[in-house]
Amino acid sequence: MPETSLRTGLPIGSSSRLRRVAPFVPYLAVVVGMFGLHSAWGAVFGYHLGMMLVLSLDGGWPGARRFGAGMQPWPLTATGAFGLSGGVLLYLCWPLLGLPPEFSQQLAALGISSATWPLFLAYFCLVNPWLEELYWRGYLGDDAWRPVWNDLFFAGYHLLVLSPFVWWPWLGVVLVGLVSAGWLWRQMARITRGLLIPLVSHFLADAAIMLTVYLFTTRVV
Repeated sequence: MPETSLRTGLPIGSSSRLRRVAPFVPYLAVVVGMFGLHSAWGAVFGYHLGMMLVLSLDGGWPGARRFGAGMQPWPLTATGAFGLSGGVLLYLCWPLLGLPPEFSQQLAALGISSATWPLFLAYFCLVNPWLEELYWRGYLGDDAWRPVWNDLFFAGYHLLVLSPFVWWPWLGVVLVGLVSAGWLWRQMARITRGLLIPLVSHFLADAAIMLTVYLFTTRVV
């Protein structure tokens, strides 16, 4: 049985062609789901199914064992606070984002209405961090200290999602923040040899950001 990498869970020396196109899966999902089907659900399900398909075809699921590794209290606390800060900053900057007055109606047209928001929020927060960390920091992980292309690819698809809504100067700020998040989570995976800390930080980031959007778009705040 071939020896596997602690970083990716893949056979050592694996350089499949599928891994070269894997970073583009979310871009295809967003284009088809949001702009083709006009469905946020379609985009999210397409992205998640795409990641699951790639992991299945290229033997990436063994990397999930790393979710139980890498517990270090201080890095966990610091990285968790970093994740939560995304929601705090979004809350504080919300009036400055230049979102259209009909933003809530635009989301409803994509399938995220006041009735479906709780389900979307729960699904996204409970599923997305696991799949993305296994995919981006596990299967597509890299031990380099410097930023790598996949940090940018991870960040970039979010801009495709936000571009119809957010005032364009903020997209640059979002890009820097997300590249930094991808780099930090990758470094935590590298230093701890596990995915636990990136997973917790990613979950807190997703939960804080999505809850903030929910509160504002449903007029709770």
